[in-house]
Amino acid sequence: MNKQEITEVLFELHKITGFRVSLHNVADEEIAAYPEERLPFCARVNEIDSEQELCKKCDKSACKKALEKRSTHIYKCRYGLTEAVSPLYNFGTLTGFLMMGQISESDEHTAEAVSALTKLTADKDEAARLGAKIPIIRSDMADSFIKIMTICAQYLTLSNSVPSAKPTVAEMAKKYIGDNLDKKLCIADICNELRCSKSTLLTTFKRKYGVTVNSYLTQVRLERAVHLLIEGDMTISEIASDTGFSDQSYFSKVFSARYGMPPSEYKATMR
Repeated sequence: MNKQEITEVLFELHKITGFRVSLHNVADEEIAAYPEERLPFCARVNEIDSEQELCKKCDKSACKKALEKRSTHIYKCRYGLTEAVSPLYNFGTLTGFLMMGQISESDEHTAEAVSALTKLTADKDEAARLGAKIPIIRSDMADSFIKIMTICAQYLTLSNSVPSAKPTVAEMAKKYIGDNLDKKLCIADICNELRCSKSTLLTTFKRKYGVTVNSYLTQVRLERAVHLLIEGDMTISEIASDTGFSDQSYFSKVFSARYGMPPSEYKATMR
């Protein structure tokens, strides 16, 4: 199947279920979806860097559980919306994931999502407006629809419709960085791990993601630091170490340049 044919399958699945349906590659990148646009509620959440990172971690954890089961995994996102993910294979090799989601199973669940967004943005009217656009599907119907998705995923696997594609150097580098944020990584470390030259890594990564490796590394370290500052009880020194910065002083300098205040002040303000 080509991308257009796969999108047509996703469209039919969406038409039956009301779920947003998306196809992701092994690097967790969305390669096809219907509808193309995210649910407005989720789009608003993902405008916040720290929340976007947490949502990605939630989806990544769900994909891992689906792989362990080798079947569909149903879960709730951080805002209580129902989602599901099925692994896809091509002649036994993992080629990606089929995902459905962004629905509420009751008015109560929608109210909880609205309340969580209100606490985050302090804009009750906006949260209510976005919450009203979340599709509500009863749990029994959602279960039936997810069974249909599972059958669709099995068809895509048995027909080997999603071709296996070896991850690019840029994709492997991005995954390696995400898996090793607590280490003091440098360009040489990544090149050694991927067995590629420095020029290949720098060129392919910039072409693929539009930023340099070092810029991306700093970005994801700071995003993780923000999460730890808000959600955890670690000291600034511990957070600096956990996110791979060389020392607390350098961490504070880089953090202040990005967020306009030192980590300690940011932590006090957000809490």
